[in-house]
Amino acid sequence: MSEPYYLILDHAVKEYFLPDGDKSTAIQLLTRGCSEAEDSPDLLCYNAGVLLLREEKPEEALRYFKKAASIHDIELYRAAVQRAQRLAEGKVGSFESYRDFCNSIIQGCRQRSPEVVENLQSLSELQAGTDLQRKINFSTQPFVSECLRKVAPDRAAAINKALADRSRHPDLATELHTLDLLHHPLGRIWNPFWRYGQNPGGQPAVQAWAATLDAARSGSAGQAEAAAIRFFALPQLSGDAGLALRRAGALLILQDPFFDSVRSARLKEIAQSNL
Repeated sequence: MSEPYYLILDHAVKEYFLPDGDKSTAIQLLTRGCSEAEDSPDLLCYNAGVLLLREEKPEEALRYFKKAASIHDIELYRAAVQRAQRLAEGKVGSFESYRDFCNSIIQGCRQRSPEVVENLQSLSELQAGTDLQRKINFSTQPFVSECLRKVAPDRAAAINKALADRSRHPDLATELHTLDLLHHPLGRIWNPFWRYGQNPGGQPAVQAWAATLDAARSGSAGQAEAAAIRFFALPQLSGDAGLALRRAGALLILQDPFFDSVRSARLKEIAQSNL
């Protein structure tokens, strides 16, 4: 019998994201699990695709996203297939730098160029990362919203809503961390849809993680530290599954741009003690 999928994911997370890990080993763990695991192979296939996208290998990622969707046909996997196809076909735009992007938006607004609309819309499809988050933060400023209303009044509302949603969902490419524990009592603690704002329900661990996210959104390092301490101390986060969840939470706190504004020395210490 193969290892539980959350242990395979935990091993892969450590190999890929920790300084002394090996990224190729992480990908091998997931691709092998995709083919051989008895427990939730679709999640391993999907997360193999996520890492391959991070390595800028959309053609390979597409293969694993398709396999995940063939095992379990859900919207998350179908969307991943579509996105990987667009990346593989070179249909997703990119910009050389944050400054170039900002200048292109400012000039486009001054000239009322339709190109500014396409540049802003493309942000919903770019791979997540710190630079993308800065672009989204810039693009949700009031003057950009007003620019859109002037340049494309029929599309402005939809694009502004998409940008606002993406601003709240800054890390859609790191679903490796958001372990979708479909068969575990902790329910949807790492479900990528829940993580970005769905009702946390009645699970103490889910509620504690929601409080940690809310504290990060508030920008208060002190609140984030207190919420993280409560989360990591929960008795529900025991055993192998709990250990995997604590490590995933710790890595999110240490590396996810979502936590950049509250990542104090104390918060880093709290997270590192749970790796």
